[in-house]
Amino acid sequence: MKALRSLVTSALFIAACASLNSQTDFLAGRRALLRGEPENALGYFDRVAQSDPAFVSDSVSPPKSIWTYVGRAHYNSGRYDAARSAFEKALSHHRDDHVARLYLGLTLLRPAATTAPANAFRLQEVTFALREGVEPKRVAALARERGVSFDLTKETESQLRTAGADNFLVSELQSLRAGAKSKANDARRAQGAKELGTALSGLNEWLNDTIAYAPQGKFWDPSQEIRKQIQLTMKQVAAPADWDAAMGNAEWLGYRLEEESDRARRDERAERERQLRR
Repeated sequence: MKALRSLVTSALFIAACASLNSQTDFLAGRRALLRGEPENALGYFDRVAQSDPAFVSDSVSPPKSIWTYVGRAHYNSGRYDAARSAFEKALSHHRDDHVARLYLGLTLLRPAATTAPANAFRLQEVTFALREGVEPKRVAALARERGVSFDLTKETESQLRTAGADNFLVSELQSLRAGAKSKANDARRAQGAKELGTALSGLNEWLNDTIAYAPQGKFWDPSQEIRKQIQLTMKQVAAPADWDAAMGNAEWLGYRLEEESDRARRDERAERERQLRR
């Protein structure tokens, strides 16, 4: 009996260590993703996904599968087929992963494959060069020589500007990538619109329930900016006149929800500390 208790204790200890390692890798990957380093992020996310395919972090809201983050790293790198596979896997583990469904819809509205030179600039290379002090005009010249392997989404543009990109570089990257893209066919577009609509409806319901009933709810979206953007994007998807605008707004929501999760937790922690000091 003593030996059995020891074995059970050892197994629980090993499981706890594995869980801690997964959480540590996840947080490191998430920081890299938000900095505009999808390749670095993918290494961390892949490690978590291989060790714990059903991993869902309790430190980020709304709840998302680790495969959602694997997919987002691929998406931000312009690998839409790999991203789509990851988002579908995320939904097989967690059907209410609204962010996975949001990005699944976006992958369906993106070209199934893109052609780029073998040595094309990756997002991570561009952000690194800018942070190292390379002038945006020089980065643009290199991009024209080599091509680029990623699309300029709301998220990647924000990351590039944070790293030091100016309007000229952003415009150049946008023009270069536009020439390499093909339009999604009607069937993919219809399916993509359906997935986006379902995801937006799910996110709207989750956000309203969180604000109304969750302890952290009062810290979420106090300006109603996210809720207004969800409503606007739902209308754009239901009666599309400008797919680029609808997709840009959906991408903004995916990125903004990550920021809002961190901000809400910070505000909640700050209020708790104020109450303890009273």
